[in-house]
Amino acid sequence: MSPTIQKAVQRSPGSRETPSARALKRRALIKQAVAAVLERTGYRAMKVTDVAAEAGIAVGLFYHYFPDLCAATCEVLTDLVDDLSARLDELPKPEDRYQAVYRPTLLWAQTYEQHPGLMRCLVQVADEVPEFEALWLKTNDAWTRRIARSIARQFPSAALGERMSMSIAYALGSMIDGLLNEIYVHRNPELGKLLKTPAHSAELLAAIWYRALYLENPPVAAPVVTAGIERLVRSGLDTLPSSDGAAAEAAPLPAARRARK
Repeated sequence: MSPTIQKAVQRSPGSRETPSARALKRRALIKQAVAAVLERTGYRAMKVTDVAAEAGIAVGLFYHYFPDLCAATCEVLTDLVDDLSARLDELPKPEDRYQAVYRPTLLWAQTYEQHPGLMRCLVQVADEVPEFEALWLKTNDAWTRRIARSIARQFPSAALGERMSMSIAYALGSMIDGLLNEIYVHRNPELGKLLKTPAHSAELLAAIWYRALYLENPPVAAPVVTAGIERLVRSGLDTLPSSDGAAAEAAPLPAARRARK
């Protein structure tokens, strides 16, 4: 549940509620129920009757506060995004470049773990629901521009330009969303065997990000899941493809390409 929604339904003991306060509380209660049903059944299967049952209200009362499920879901997702943005802004100043990548990635991974149903709506169902798409594009664009500005500041002599900085930022961001979707939304069992916590996922993603951007290993004193990644460096002893294209240790072909052989 979003902390924003939790706060909205809390009330000090013994205080008197005005009609407006009761309305706000009921609206927040319905949004809390929407979030719970989304986590349990997903947007496509969600029904107003499910939300009403979860909130303990009549179906008609739902329509008193929201025109439809789409509008209610958009408010829930907006609360989630606003809460995440506020928590990102509150992160302490990082001690080094690795922490500057790791900490926001950990927060993003924790959000996926706590709200996989909401993240599915935000990331996947956005393709089908224009309102979700607009919210996701706004959120993703703000996040990506923040990364792009950081890249430009750190490498001023590279003169990458805004388009290239944005492209790099989108590529790195897509890697994060792709892996976290597999772990927390699709529940990939193979990934779950190694990446058991958000901290594990953030460590791997931050290490790959760091190596890709800075062309060096991250300064992690005691890595938990990425021990040995610093040895992923090609040396003269590695087997290189011969002139006829053969290699002693060729990477396996993707499934689609293997099928065409």
